[in-house]
Amino acid sequence: MIIKILGAESLGCRGLSCLVELKNRKICIDPGVALGWSRYGFPPHPFQVAVGAAIRENIIDALKEATDVVISHFDGDHCPLLNPNPYQLGIAQVKTSLAHCRIRAKGPDDCPSIQQERRKELAFALGRELSPPEGAKELGLEFSLPVPHGGSAKTQNSVMMTRIEEEGETFVHASDIQLLEEEAIEKILDWKPDIVLTSGPALYQENDLSAAERTKRAWNNALILSRNVSTLLIDHHLLRSADGMIWLHQLKRAAQNEILCAAEFMKREPLLLEAWRKELYTWLPAPIDWREKHKTGTVDVRDYRIRGWDVLIHQGKIRPCKWYFACPIKEYTERGKLERYWIENYCLVNNRRCIRYQMEEDRQSHPDNLLPDGKIRKTLE
Repeated sequence: MIIKILGAESLGCRGLSCLVELKNRKICIDPGVALGWSRYGFPPHPFQVAVGAAIRENIIDALKEATDVVISHFDGDHCPLLNPNPYQLGIAQVKTSLAHCRIRAKGPDDCPSIQQERRKELAFALGRELSPPEGAKELGLEFSLPVPHGGSAKTQNSVMMTRIEEEGETFVHASDIQLLEEEAIEKILDWKPDIVLTSGPALYQENDLSAAERTKRAWNNALILSRNVSTLLIDHHLLRSADGMIWLHQLKRAAQNEILCAAEFMKREPLLLEAWRKELYTWLPAPIDWREKHKTGTVDVRDYRIRGWDVLIHQGKIRPCKWYFACPIKEYTERGKLERYWIENYCLVNNRRCIRYQMEEDRQSHPDNLLPDGKIRKTLE
């Protein structure tokens, strides 16, 4: 089983999407992406928009190879939409791919009317019924009954968790539970997973008298999970604020097993663009009304996309690979011979899954035209 997290707050956008590769199937869970429309009084920074667009393309590519798609609920950062805003994923962009997938989408019960409508829109666009899978077991997959979204009452807003098992390894995707409800925690424990991907508490919203109680509850539930799960991945709502990463690091020290954010699991530097949004406007100034200008084509995010990485390195927010400045991949990119995808997903975020990095560390000889994923690009000879 190979788990690839495609989008999450620690990767630069809102969402909790992943691709689970089994021997004969590829299961994409929650193929959605978004940016907070307003965070700390600021719209998305153009650098964040550029990063979000790249993540959206990664999700689109993942859906092209997916055999199965699971949608835990129909919030706009977890599913493709009929009428997406500029930062979300549209049904039109993935309709062809979805037409060839088995789709398990949470049923319409126990969710807001807007989510019910989005579910209907997806079914209509695909020209088929979407049978609710809650409580079902099939083909190595199992789905929970509805559990509360964060601290919401189940009758108001709920999500569906997913269990995937192959050859004795079990993965659970527990979207948006925020570690707040014992019902969801007990179900996860009953499933006996090896790896869990879930949302932590939304600390950026914790400004009332019950905030401390909710945070303590999430902390205790996380520790309960960590005692029973080898690898616990916590991201999403938690990492929309800098306090979330502090909370996560403190939790790691108290836990018995491994706790990581999505970026750390993918062996790369966290890119907390939602948390850093206000600072981004200071570090890399952009007009507050740039969003309107972008619609008319008078602001080009490509320039911000290039400069943004340098700014984050200068501010000490990310560390590039220690081999980056001597790596041929950097030179090929600067000369326009190689697309920026490689440096942005490997070099600049210190991605230790890079084959070049691993070979350098092992002092193995390798050609200049070896890409970070291990493939040879002959046109670079």
